[in-house]
Amino acid sequence: MQIRSIILYSKSGEKRVLDFRLGELNTVTGTSETGKSALLDIVDYCLGRDEATLPVSPIFTTVAWYAIILQLADTRVLAARPAPGPTAKSVTNAMFEVGSDLGVPELADLRINTDSAQLRQQIGRRIGIGDTRSKPAAGSLATPLSANLGHAVMLCLQNQDEVASKRILFHRQNENRIPESLKATIPYFLGAVPEDQAALQQQLLQAKRALRSAENHLKAAQEANQNVESQLQSLLGEARVHGLLPDDTFSSPDRDVLIEALQQASSFRPARHDGDEEQRRQEFVLNEQSAALRRQLRSLAEERQLLNDLESQAAGYSGAITRGMSRLSALSLVPDHFPGEHSCPLCGNELAEPDPTVGDMHTTLEDLRSQLDTVQAVQPRREQALREIEQTAMGLREQLRGIEGALSVIAEQRSEQPGLLGQAEAQAYTRGRISAYLGQISTTTGRGHLQRLQSDVDIAQQRVQGLEAQLDSEAIDDKLTHSLGYISGKMSSHAKFLRLEHGDGLVRLNLKKLTVVTDTPNGITELLRIGSGKNHVGYHLAAHLALHQYFTANSRPVPRFLMLDQPTQPYYPSDMAKARGRLEDIALDEDRVTVTGLFKLMHQVVTELAPKFQIIVSDHADLPHPWYQDSVRYNWRGGEKLIPTTWLDTNPAP
Repeated sequence: MQIRSIILYSKSGEKRVLDFRLGELNTVTGTSETGKSALLDIVDYCLGRDEATLPVSPIFTTVAWYAIILQLADTRVLAARPAPGPTAKSVTNAMFEVGSDLGVPELADLRINTDSAQLRQQIGRRIGIGDTRSKPAAGSLATPLSANLGHAVMLCLQNQDEVASKRILFHRQNENRIPESLKATIPYFLGAVPEDQAALQQQLLQAKRALRSAENHLKAAQEANQNVESQLQSLLGEARVHGLLPDDTFSSPDRDVLIEALQQASSFRPARHDGDEEQRRQEFVLNEQSAALRRQLRSLAEERQLLNDLESQAAGYSGAITRGMSRLSALSLVPDHFPGEHSCPLCGNELAEPDPTVGDMHTTLEDLRSQLDTVQAVQPRREQALREIEQTAMGLREQLRGIEGALSVIAEQRSEQPGLLGQAEAQAYTRGRISAYLGQISTTTGRGHLQRLQSDVDIAQQRVQGLEAQLDSEAIDDKLTHSLGYISGKMSSHAKFLRLEHGDGLVRLNLKKLTVVTDTPNGITELLRIGSGKNHVGYHLAAHLALHQYFTANSRPVPRFLMLDQPTQPYYPSDMAKARGRLEDIALDEDRVTVTGLFKLMHQVVTELAPKFQIIVSDHADLPHPWYQDSVRYNWRGGEKLIPTTWLDTNPAP
C-alpha cells in the first residue's frame, strides 16, 4: 500500500490535489510555515487516527474534508475524513471507497459511510493484517491486544519531533499505552508470531481447562477408590450402633460383602407405631394449614397496601382538579359574548393566535367537575373494600392462633418421648448416608470408570501439547531473533554509510526498550547516550529503512511507505538557511556530506526496492544534485503553499 494522492477540499468545493510517484523518493521542499509538516498529520488522520492533531489556523479552517488515495496491489482505496472543528478533541466519522480506477471525487460526492475503527479494519484486511489478538502476560489486567492498521502506521511515520529524538524511536511512542502496543505488535509485523495466533491461543486456553477438569475428575475417583474399604467399615459400624444390623453379621473385610451388608442396612424399616404415625400425620396437616393461612394473610396485606396507594393517588388527583376549578371559577363574572379573545386585554393589539373563548373555558370547567365527581364516587367503594379486608384478616388470624396452639401441644407430647424419636431420626439419617455413599461408589470406583477417566486425561494432554508446539515460545523467539538479525545487518550498514558516531560497531534494534543500541569499546550504548541531534536523525533513518527493507523482502502486512518530516532540521539552524535550503548554507563540510548522504541513502533504498517501496520527505533542503531534483514533487517557495491563500477570499475563516 502506497500513497497516490493527498487531497484537501475547501468549504466552497475547491480542491488541492498533491500527487506522488509510487515506488520512488518524493520530496516536498520549501520554507517554514508553508504546510509541509501538515502532510504527515493529514495521512495519519485519514488512516484512522481519532485525535485531532491538524493545525488550527485561519488558513486551515477553510478546509472542509481531507482525503488520501491509496494504491494497493490490485485496487485503489479512498480514505476521507471531515475536517475537525477548531475545538474538537477527536473525530470518528470517515468515508471509505474502493475501486480499481478510483479518481479524485468532488466535494459533493463525499459522504460519511463508516467510522475510523471500521476504516482501519477494512484497509488492514486488504493489506493482509489478520486476527492477531495477543494474550497479555500472566497476572496482567490488560485486555488482549489485536494488531490493526493503526499499529502498522506507527512504523511508517516520523514527524519532526520524533525523527531527531534520542528518547523515542517510533511514531507516538511517548503517548500513554503506545509503547506496550508497539512491543506487542512489532513481533507480529516481523513475522515471528503466527498469523492465527489468536485462534491458537484461544484453543490452547480451552484445552488446558479441559485437561484440568479431566485431571480433577480422575483424582477424585482415585481418592474415592482408595478410601472405599475404610469408609464402608465406618458406615457398617454406624449401622450397628443405631440398630440397623445385628452386631455379629458381615465381619468380612471383602468389599463386596461390606456393600451387601450396607445395602441391607439401608433397606431397614423400623417397627411402626400407630399412635406416633397418627401424630405425625396430624402435625403435617396442621403445618400445611398454618402455611396456607399465612399466605392468605400476606395476600390480604398486599391488597390493603394497594388500596391505600390508590387512596393517596386519588387525593392528589382531586387536589389538582380542585385547583383547576378554582382558577376557572372567575368565569361566572364574564359574559358568554365577551369578544376579547382576538385582542390583547392590555394593549388592544390583534393576537396572532386568539386566546381560548369563554365558552371553551366553561367546557373545561365542566370536564373538571365531571372528573371530580367520578373520583368522589369511587371513594365509598374503596373504603368498603378496606373494611371487608380487615374483617377477613381478623378471622384468618383467629384460625392461625388455634392451629399454632395445637402444634404446641404436639410438640410438648413429643418432648416426653425423646428416646424413641431420637433413635428413629438417627436411623433415618444413617440410612440416608449409606444410600448416598453406595450410589456414589457404584459410578465412580469401578475399574472401567477409572480407565475411562485416565483415557480422557491422556487425550486432553495430547491436545495441549500439540497446541503448545504450534505456539512454542522458543520457536517464536528464534524467528524474532532471525528477523532482528537481518534488520541489525542493514542498520549497521546504513550507520557506516552515514558515518554515525559508534556506527562502526554492531547496530541493533532493542524491542524491549524500543530504541537503538550499538556496540562500543566500552560496552553497549543506547540511543539516549549517543550525542547530537545529527546522530539521532541518522539512527532513526537507519532503523526505519532497515525495518521497511525487511517488511518488503518478507511481504509483511505493513504499508509500503515511509513519511519523514524535517530530517535535516539539525543542519539548518538559522531561518535564512531554512528558507533557502542550500548545501552552502550549512557551515561544516562534513555536515554537507551527511545531509547529502541522508537523501542518497533514501534514494538508494527506494531504488533497491522499486517499485515496492515509497518515501515521502517534507524538508527545507533543496540540494543541487540531479537525482535529488528529480525527486522533488513540490517546492513551496515564493508564496507557494499547501493551501492556496486565495481560499481565504472564497472561504473566510469564521
